[in-house]
Amino acid sequence: MLATDDPFELAERYQNQRGQWVVGGLETQVFWPNRPQFIRFENLDFLLQPAVVDGQHRSLPAIAIRANGFGLTVNEGRAAVMRLATAIAWRESKKVDIVMWGGGSSPFRVGRMLNNTITEFFSDENLHVPQSEEARKALAYYREGLSLGNPFYSFLGFYKAFARSLPNGRERGPWIEHALLRMTDREAISRREELQAQGDNISEYLATQGRHAIAHAEREDIVDPDDPDDHQRIHLDKPLMRHLAELAMDERLRVPPPSSYEGEHLYELEGFRTLFDNEQLDALRRGELAQGREYMLPDDFYVIARKGKSCVHLGGMRMTAGGMDQGKLGARLESPNGKVALEFWMDFRDERLIIDPIGGCVLLNKKRESRSDIQSEISLEQFKFLLYCNGSLEIWSADRERRMGKSEAYMLPANWSPDFAGHQRTLTGLNELLQEMPEIGDDPQ
Repeated sequence: MLATDDPFELAERYQNQRGQWVVGGLETQVFWPNRPQFIRFENLDFLLQPAVVDGQHRSLPAIAIRANGFGLTVNEGRAAVMRLATAIAWRESKKVDIVMWGGGSSPFRVGRMLNNTITEFFSDENLHVPQSEEARKALAYYREGLSLGNPFYSFLGFYKAFARSLPNGRERGPWIEHALLRMTDREAISRREELQAQGDNISEYLATQGRHAIAHAEREDIVDPDDPDDHQRIHLDKPLMRHLAELAMDERLRVPPPSSYEGEHLYELEGFRTLFDNEQLDALRRGELAQGREYMLPDDFYVIARKGKSCVHLGGMRMTAGGMDQGKLGARLESPNGKVALEFWMDFRDERLIIDPIGGCVLLNKKRESRSDIQSEISLEQFKFLLYCNGSLEIWSADRERRMGKSEAYMLPANWSPDFAGHQRTLTGLNELLQEMPEIGDDPQ
């Protein structure tokens, strides 16, 4: 997708294409888009369909793909849908269970609606693509653990994800003993402390009274589906088993937990990092420039402010200045008509893209001699206000195909708040001027 692509407009066009569609109906606890949305994953195009109630018909939320558009068979299309469902379940840590399949020449809706939650926009950020077949299988088992309502089989799903990460059974006990010391999940830590207080060997307990007791009906020490105590015990064990699976998948299969995405902020400067070699990056991470090395940034960028489905484009901008200040690499961009300037800073020590929309997004002149002047001023007003409302800055390559960086959601200073009424008055006045401005002889943007 390009930076300027609207995922909802793309969905409308995509779902109207005829072909061999594969549709997976879901039961999910993930907030699902409330209208058709297009997303791309593993270089494949998918359609997220909302749940719909139309008279007596109730459809499930669904993931659809036009399989033949990518040379896929129906089964290969179903496998692709399942991999996306797994990536979503991993990121959201919530149930995504494919309960029904459909398809045909169009993405026909399937099933009935059950306990699903909706949202206006579904983010495609941080959907993990596994780097090995073992990682893919572990993720699939993890999704199974999230999605199954029965606590016994849910626990077993997490154990299988853990076992796939550590296939050597003899290795699991010592590994768990060390992993117990570095757990971060609150519920898992609470259960660890309860079991330790009882004197249990946790590794042995999870294997015998958890995994084996659930999987084998012929043993004496089995869980009893009719025993509420067994239900409660396994219910308490689930967060511990789940967290151990997450730690093992991270360490052994290179599947980083979803929390690391926000915690490490590596996405903020992801594209900019590729512009420099290791020597240059090491220096930037020390807050300086490498001696005798030249740092080159592209001449042109494309700039966006985004919050959920809301997006404001400042558009193409040219770099007019750059340099280091207080350990951060900064750049100044200006619009082609010389109307708007934007400053941003790259802090490679903390992996942050920094912007100050109050002082770093400025109108260079007040002239309103053309439609381009007024349109640029409108865009700047909308751009800044969206950032004030906890939007993020996104900087893309000039061709809009690659995101260079994305800031965290902007947080206003404690003693400052945006003037919504003033913002609306400004936009109204500018739009009235724009309507009065003749189009003939207008300069290009």
